[in-house]
Amino acid sequence: MRFPKANANRTGNESPGLLGFVLVRRGILGLWLTATILAAIVSVAGFRVDNSVGIWFSSDDPALTEYRRFLADFGSREWLLVVLQRGASSQAAQTADGNRLTSALERLEHVHWVLSASDFPQESDLVQKFLKPDPESEHEALLLQITNDIDRQDGYREALVTEIRRLAEALPTIERARVAGTAVINGELNRAARRDMYLFFPAVAVFVVLLGGVIFRNARDTTVLLSISLGTVIVTQGLLTGSGYPLNMITIMLPTVLIALSVADAVHLIHAFHATHASGADSVTAAARAVKAIRWPCAGTTLTTMAGFLAFSGSSVLPVFQLAVFASVGIALAWVLTVTGGPVLLAALWRSKRRAEPPAIRLATERLGRWSRLVGRHPRWIVSTFALGSISLVGLTSLRADTDYVKFFRSDSRVPRDYRVLQREGFPQNPLNLVFRLPAGDLPVSAHDWTALETFSRQVETLPGVRSVLSPFVMSGATMATGDRSENLGGMLSRRSDQVQLVVMMDYPSSRRLFELLPRIRKLADQVLPSDMSMTPTGTSLLWSSMDDGVIRTQKESLAIVSVVCFVLLVLLFRSPSLAALGLALSLYPVGMVLGLMGLLNVPVNMATVLIAGIAVGLAVDDTIHFVFAYQRSRQRGEDHRTAAEHATVRVGPRMVMTSLILVGAFACMGFSDFMPTSLFGLLSSLTILLALVADLTLLPVVLSWRRDPATLGSRAAGRPTPWTSILPARDGHHERA
Repeated sequence: MRFPKANANRTGNESPGLLGFVLVRRGILGLWLTATILAAIVSVAGFRVDNSVGIWFSSDDPALTEYRRFLADFGSREWLLVVLQRGASSQAAQTADGNRLTSALERLEHVHWVLSASDFPQESDLVQKFLKPDPESEHEALLLQITNDIDRQDGYREALVTEIRRLAEALPTIERARVAGTAVINGELNRAARRDMYLFFPAVAVFVVLLGGVIFRNARDTTVLLSISLGTVIVTQGLLTGSGYPLNMITIMLPTVLIALSVADAVHLIHAFHATHASGADSVTAAARAVKAIRWPCAGTTLTTMAGFLAFSGSSVLPVFQLAVFASVGIALAWVLTVTGGPVLLAALWRSKRRAEPPAIRLATERLGRWSRLVGRHPRWIVSTFALGSISLVGLTSLRADTDYVKFFRSDSRVPRDYRVLQREGFPQNPLNLVFRLPAGDLPVSAHDWTALETFSRQVETLPGVRSVLSPFVMSGATMATGDRSENLGGMLSRRSDQVQLVVMMDYPSSRRLFELLPRIRKLADQVLPSDMSMTPTGTSLLWSSMDDGVIRTQKESLAIVSVVCFVLLVLLFRSPSLAALGLALSLYPVGMVLGLMGLLNVPVNMATVLIAGIAVGLAVDDTIHFVFAYQRSRQRGEDHRTAAEHATVRVGPRMVMTSLILVGAFACMGFSDFMPTSLFGLLSSLTILLALVADLTLLPVVLSWRRDPATLGSRAAGRPTPWTSILPARDGHHERA
């Protein structure tokens, strides 16, 4: 962006470039305001939350394709378990309420079948394994077959589960209704996503305002900071919503992430503006020089942060891909607003007034000066401390991926509490669908195949971790209850009767343990089933678990990609491979420490925590870039390595602390999420950013002070400046050269 030239000795209406500046300002602000309003309208009009299984995979994903085929063949149905806790009442009253509840549930739109213990003999497998496993318990279950439309985004599952609970708990003989199944998890994810959206965005915006007020001690700079953040978030969110994507538990983090990341460049702009403005330049000139001072260093930090997100663009988990792409777009937009709209606002707001250096910045500068001298006196202690921290890297060998959708929620919330009761009372919870394709021409099912399937079903129940198996043989004892549904045995046979399904009920929702069970099931199938009968595992549990393979692959690939991209960018920015390698190593070290800590604490990698490594590297490099730029500038003035490192700490340290505090606070807000992967992502990202800041203000100065003069620094003797230093501002606000 070019501002009209202005004479630093003139103020107010005497500036010859004032008219041009007014025209530029109106054009930029008008475009900015128009885009923000339109994006806000699109965001509100298209707002919807959907966490159904279909949104997590691309349309051509093999596992999703197989699941769609299964749903089409078996009528797009799924099972829902409703466990009723009976109170102290007579058997007659309980029976009457049970009948009323069954009738009410059967009238619900998406309920196709309701099975209760009163419909079957008490000695039947269906009662003993599914409906009332403990005859002496006060708990009794209903088994519901409901619609399973993975492409609907109207939240019908959430509404259905809510209505089921309401109908059950309205009856006097029922104290509590606990529901288990995919519909429950989906509904709870949607509720948590909406809560996060309503909580995070306002909370982070308020945090930015309060911290901006504390740091800058004026409303003008805080207004610029907030305007850039809100403009970035609203426009990017409008692009996401306008593209037709619903919000989910991953993309719901986009506004929070962007409002934090968008302020980093703005902080550097504001600091550079006031440094020049305080030297006597008018606001237009100060804004122009501020842009010239920060545009390339901030462009470098923008590119490294974008690289951290774009490293996930190849993820097979679709919401991770969406977050990667739109977060990158938002980060680029934040840089554009910083070098266009930001200086326009600063020049307009500070046209007739100058700001004294805020106490917070003076205090930070003073304290960092003392800290720098302390670091300089004890370099070996600093290195030894960080070397001791490398013990946490041992945990990298224990890092693993696991998806446990019950543990997605806080342990004291409703879903985990209900699932714990169901497990204690012996009710099945976690289904895995096994589909058997019968040999061609073997219709109806031959006695030999039927016997083999029954034997297989009985033996699967003996495998560790299997609670029970819902099979045609269990349902065949329910002919009286199934009525006209007895022909397909309650959905156990496909519409064309050429396939049979078994529903294996597991004791756990862990994807890691599911993948340990599958080989045992396949081995058993090879031993028991005819060679011409094929078996295909499918179902929502398997789809969730299959994401783990993509998560681990994404973790490794993203870390490798962002490391290579950041190294190349650092080489181009610093024109020094050794400095680039040093900066990257200092950025990777905190990330490795946090990942190792995850391994030691048994925190699994999942669809949210997988983002930590790549994103944190991109963020950690940002402060390193600003620090090394300041260090190179001091070296160009002829300072020795130690003095240059100390001066860099004092000059850019306050800005690094300010931006890091904003990032840490914003990401820490995610720790209040009801969705535990989001909570862990926010807290661990905050820890990584904090460790990266400490490394940049302690270990980096020490290592830089130990460097020997590279050959490139001989160029200063010839009067040639180090790349980019010619655009950095001096303390007097003017252009600084070596």
